[in-house]
Amino acid sequence: MALKKKTVSATTLNANDQDRLGAIERAKHEWEGTADALPALVCLLNDKGLIVRINRVVEHWHLGTVGGVIGRESHALLHPNCHDPQCELARGLRRAQSKVQRGKPNEFEFYDSLSEQNWHLNFRPIGSGENLPLAVRDRRFVLVVADVSALRRTQIALQRLNSSLESRVQLRTRALADSNRDLRNEVARRERAELELRASHNDLALLSEQLIQAQERERRRIALELHDSVGQSLSAVKYTLERAVILMQRPALGSAEPVLALAVQRLYETAESIRAISMNLRPQMLDDLGAASAIAWFCREFSEVYPAITIHVDVSAENTEIPERIAIHVFRSVQELLNNVAKHSKAKNAWVRLWRDGVTLSLDVHDDGVGMDQSATTPNFLHGTGLRNIRERAEMTGGQFAYSSIAEKGTSSQIQWQMAIDEN
Repeated sequence: MALKKKTVSATTLNANDQDRLGAIERAKHEWEGTADALPALVCLLNDKGLIVRINRVVEHWHLGTVGGVIGRESHALLHPNCHDPQCELARGLRRAQSKVQRGKPNEFEFYDSLSEQNWHLNFRPIGSGENLPLAVRDRRFVLVVADVSALRRTQIALQRLNSSLESRVQLRTRALADSNRDLRNEVARRERAELELRASHNDLALLSEQLIQAQERERRRIALELHDSVGQSLSAVKYTLERAVILMQRPALGSAEPVLALAVQRLYETAESIRAISMNLRPQMLDDLGAASAIAWFCREFSEVYPAITIHVDVSAENTEIPERIAIHVFRSVQELLNNVAKHSKAKNAWVRLWRDGVTLSLDVHDDGVGMDQSATTPNFLHGTGLRNIRERAEMTGGQFAYSSIAEKGTSSQIQWQMAIDEN
């Protein structure tokens, strides 16, 4: 029985040893598989810095085969064909190996200018024997080399991007500052425009009031002319015709022919008065012939009314060259400007010039009268009723009005209208 028991124990012991050996072998293969799957180069170095084991990354990096690099130094592995005694990698490896052999981990980074790669080298001592004296410890160590080239390139790209972003932020900041300044200027401009608009509204209200007053004065003048001239003439014609009827009924009182002749003469005078009133309101010539002819006619009429002022007329623009939309405004401007000459200038000569140059129609009226000094040509004077009307006429028809006056040298007024190329 005892012999039988002894035989069983030996058999069991052999089976346990086999299991342990199998487990060790499986663990070895698992470690190798795990180490080979790592992206970093993992080396087991002995106390002399020679490679004992290495994973298959060495083949992926084209540094050699797993079996071919066993027994080589790490410097010879990473820097083949290097004979520089001052090699930075060699010095770093020696320093790290010296520290790790004293049980201190160490790591550093190296840039290989030939391959343009960045390596991070990490040295770690093997932990077995940490409680044993240094002389009997396991003095092997592990070297892990990671290729951090992509990381460093990314960091460099990020630094450049940050620098670029900082520059863009500075540029954007300056642009925003410029925009803020422009915005403040725009606000100030709009405030000025608002003040000018308010002033324009006030001027418009004043102009409307003056326009109403001018209309009332014109209506009163027309009413007086109709009453005093046309009305009285028609009354006289009425009485004359009644006298002619009586004479025709009673021939003994005299002949009716002279009375009828007088009635015809008074009717002719009345028609002339009506024609004059009509021409003053809107000359028929303006509609029949055009603005240029109407202006020439008005200048002749003006010379007859004011013989003390010699009118020099130069109307080179044709009737067809003055668009219908501004014809009445051109005529009224000449009418108003010559009326100002007659009322205020005390001039002996006045010049009226109207011409067209391309798309520009120009009107110039000036005189050799007393003029006025600069203190008189204030905005209040320039915005008087007559000049205000001329300015408003010019602006609402797309023209520009300019006025100047010098004491003892007369006054000058210019209006220019810009028209379309095909506008007649």
